[in-house]
Amino acid sequence: MDVRKHFHLIACAVLILGAAAGCCPPAPAQPTAAQATAPADSGLTDADSRLTDDETATLGSLEKIDDYPLYTMRFHGAYDQYRNRAGTPASPEWACSLFAALGDAEGMVYGRNFDWEYSPALLLFTDPPDGYASVSMVDIGYLVDKDQVRSLTDLPLADRAALLGAPFWPFDGMNEHGLVVGMAAVPESVTPDDPDKEMIGSLAIIREMLDHARDVDEAVAIIESYNIVWSGGPPLHYLIADASGRAVLVEFQAGRMIVIPNEAPFHLATNHLRVTASGAGGCRRYATLDERLTETGGRLAPQEAVDLLEDVAQVETQWSIVYGFSSGDVRVVMGREYGTIHTLHLDNSSQ
Repeated sequence: MDVRKHFHLIACAVLILGAAAGCCPPAPAQPTAAQATAPADSGLTDADSRLTDDETATLGSLEKIDDYPLYTMRFHGAYDQYRNRAGTPASPEWACSLFAALGDAEGMVYGRNFDWEYSPALLLFTDPPDGYASVSMVDIGYLVDKDQVRSLTDLPLADRAALLGAPFWPFDGMNEHGLVVGMAAVPESVTPDDPDKEMIGSLAIIREMLDHARDVDEAVAIIESYNIVWSGGPPLHYLIADASGRAVLVEFQAGRMIVIPNEAPFHLATNHLRVTASGAGGCRRYATLDERLTETGGRLAPQEAVDLLEDVAQVETQWSIVYGFSSGDVRVVMGREYGTIHTLHLDNSSQ
C-alpha cells in the first residue's frame, strides 16, 4: 500500500473514533439566509462563504514562494478542532540529518535535512491563543491531492480546507522562545506504555512542544506526560534545543525513555539510536556533521549551516532548513537547489 494512503486511512479512522468520543471537528455553523450565497463580486464561492472568519483568513494567507513547491501560510485562531493525532510518515530507508550548533550564544543555529520521497512543503506560521507562536515545516503531500499540490493558490478557499489540519503535521519547527524540535527515523524503538497517560501521535507531540514548551526541560516533561504511538510509521527520536544553549536527544528503548544531553557546544542526530550505538554508529553523515561541529567548536554562521547540510544531503533530500535561535530567521532550500535560499522570519516576514 502507498505509505501516504496508509496514513490517510489511519487519520480517517482516528477521526471516526474521535467522533464517538465527542472530539471530532465540529460541523460548520449553518449559514444564515444572508450568508447562504456569496456576493457576486466577493471572489468567494458559496462553499467559501460557509468558512469561519478564521478559516477564511488562514486559507487566504496561502502563498507560493517556490515551484517545488514551497508555500507559506499563517494560521489564524485556535486549531484544536482540526487535531487528527496522525503518526509520522518517515522511513529508516531514507536518511535525515539534524544538528544544533550552540557555540555562539548570539548566533545559535539548528540545521535539518528532511530526506524522503517527493514532499511538497508548507512553512506554517501559528500563534494559538493558548500557546506560543511558532514556525514549522509540513509535508503537505499527506493533506492534498498530488494533482493539485502545485496549484493550491488557484483553488477556491473551501477546496484548500485540508490545510486546516497542517498544525498537527510539523516535521520540525521553532517557537518564539527559541525552542527547536526535529525528528529522524530509527530502525527500532519501543515507547513507554502507561495506562494513565493519554496517547499522542509522533508528529502531534512536536506540536505540543512548540505550543507549550519554553525550553528543553519543559519539552522533555511534555514528552513524559504522553504515550507516543508511531501510528503505522517507523520509530523516531527527537533532537530538541533551546535558546539557553542546551540540547537533548530523546530516544526510546525497551519501553524506556532515554534523554541524552549535549556534552559539547553542539548536538546531532541521524538515523541510529545513540543509546545503542556509540558515536557515528557507522553513519557517514553523522561523522561529517560531528567532524565539522568539532572543528568549529559548534560555531556556524547561517550560510555555513546551509553548506553543511548540502555536504550531507542525499538524493532524497526534500528540504534543508536552518532555524536561527537568536535571530528568529528561517532559511529554507527546496529539492537541493542550494543556490536558492528562502529566508523568512518567525513573524512571517521575508528577510
